[in-house]
Amino acid sequence: MGHVDYACVSGIHGGVARCRKSIVKEDLHCADHDELSPLAPRPDVVLLKVNLNDRWDAAFGKVGIPKLDRSPRRAVQLAAEHRERAEQLGRDPFAIREAREGLTSDPESADSGCPVFGKGGLQSVDIRGLVTELRAAGFRLTGFHRLARLWKPPVRLVMQFTKTGESLNQFPWDLFRQFTATCFGQVDVWANDRDNRGLVVHTVNCGKRDEQAKPVTLRFDGGDWETHII
Repeated sequence: MGHVDYACVSGIHGGVARCRKSIVKEDLHCADHDELSPLAPRPDVVLLKVNLNDRWDAAFGKVGIPKLDRSPRRAVQLAAEHRERAEQLGRDPFAIREAREGLTSDPESADSGCPVFGKGGLQSVDIRGLVTELRAAGFRLTGFHRLARLWKPPVRLVMQFTKTGESLNQFPWDLFRQFTATCFGQVDVWANDRDNRGLVVHTVNCGKRDEQAKPVTLRFDGGDWETHII
């Protein structure tokens, strides 16, 4: 495989949290790393994706957040791209979803990224401070929309944070703060290798809201990610 500016393969094969060391060769795993091994790259782009129920979808639509429809055909195309990239990295594209859900028939079941917090992700998560931390790290909101996957609910609010590009000021931050005033039952953070633009993208997927749980706080930690028990 040669050197890949990414992260150790054991993160996905072992089902544990992401090893933050870069791959040096394909048979090198966490136990073979030392403190001098290079760290995996930190993100250039952070995508925050949050599930919306019908009420919140309507609320964000009412204030002008556009809705983009993704067809099953487009989803299948994206899954094929993820499978191909995973194979290039020596990864099983179905390792996480199959272990957690037992199904790989969904068009979005293939992953090429590495789960930062392991195959189980995080449960009962507070993300209220995440945007503030991203801003402190030099990120700005440069894109947003509601994503409707035509073959399955729910609609997702998708927010793109980058260090370059024009900041979008018309986002309804007051509504967003109301929406995130509770915690989320399931959150997964995915670290991806450099794309064809030369950018490292990390994705934060937030499931349905959970108003009863005692949450942990998700911290950006400069792109290494960590949690803090409230």
